[in-house]
Amino acid sequence: MRPAIRAALTAGTVVLVGLIALAARSLNAFGVFTDVEPGFNGSCNAIGGVNGPGDIAIDEKDQLAFVAVTDGRAFGAGAPARQDGLYVLDLKAAPAVLRKLSGTPAGFHPGGISFYRGPDGRVTLQVINHRADGSSSIEIFGVTVTNGQVTLGNVGSIASDELISPGAITAVDGDRFYVTNEHTAKTAFGRALDDDFVLPRANVVFFNGLVFRVVATGLNDPRGAVVSADRRYLYVSEAYNRRLTTFEIGEASGSLTAVNALPIPSNPDKLRLDAAGRLWIASQPKAFAMATYRGDAGKPAPSQVFKVTLRDGIPQSAAAVYTNPGSQIGGSSVAAVTGNTLLIGSALDNHILACRIGG
Repeated sequence: MRPAIRAALTAGTVVLVGLIALAARSLNAFGVFTDVEPGFNGSCNAIGGVNGPGDIAIDEKDQLAFVAVTDGRAFGAGAPARQDGLYVLDLKAAPAVLRKLSGTPAGFHPGGISFYRGPDGRVTLQVINHRADGSSSIEIFGVTVTNGQVTLGNVGSIASDELISPGAITAVDGDRFYVTNEHTAKTAFGRALDDDFVLPRANVVFFNGLVFRVVATGLNDPRGAVVSADRRYLYVSEAYNRRLTTFEIGEASGSLTAVNALPIPSNPDKLRLDAAGRLWIASQPKAFAMATYRGDAGKPAPSQVFKVTLRDGIPQSAAAVYTNPGSQIGGSSVAAVTGNTLLIGSALDNHILACRIGG
């Protein structure tokens, strides 16, 4: 065999093997090989009235759940819904009803939210706002609760070129926070390449109270983030990498050092810590089903919730607590827990699922 032909065959074999490996990686990332076995030790009921309750943050002291609501289908079609905004759910009330809060700016379409109560009792909500023109900002609200009534005060609005495609926000304190960019590509074509070929080009940015700074790169679709209770670690979910990445936080600078990566057999989304220090992950096990669901609300995708076991702040294992084919809620994006109450939200469904764990 001639050397040129041998070289061509070798090169062709290498390319073919590479394409097969890439295809297998993508199919695994999209959940093609993932089985969905329904299961939950508890009972659930739906709390309706809104389209797109994509993120939930719980105020343990006042037993309130703050809900970011944006109708993603309407927003994506260029006709944002008037219902979009921040809502509150009184967990002490029966029946529980979602109530829209006033005090938000015009053109407000919230994505990720973070709740912070400072040592002085001051309560702050930091919220990602997706504007109709395609840009994003961080809106900061002061929260006052008087006789069960919630009042928002708009503290400020922060915009930056570093907010490229913000997905999750988590407070360090009332003024500082981390934000994940699910993509750093600024075009639809570039973002499609990231997703289709599972390219790790996303990042995390840190706002130190004055400016934004990129503190982590090489991530893949980081949809969730939460700072540990002791402010030592930042946990980030990478959807298409199917893992939970743990970073150690540089105390003064906010810099991040990766220290652990825990595989998650699903596409993890928002992260939440409960009062007991347990870490909860909402996820979608089937990415192709999610793509179908985005186009057809009548074909809901499966939902899955994991509870993560921590040791000295480092994730050790993840166990599925709730799995459903989509009949109860489609494409879960957040799971927030207080006591034995599990609230599941979805950026594409029309209700919150309120569940009692073990009952």
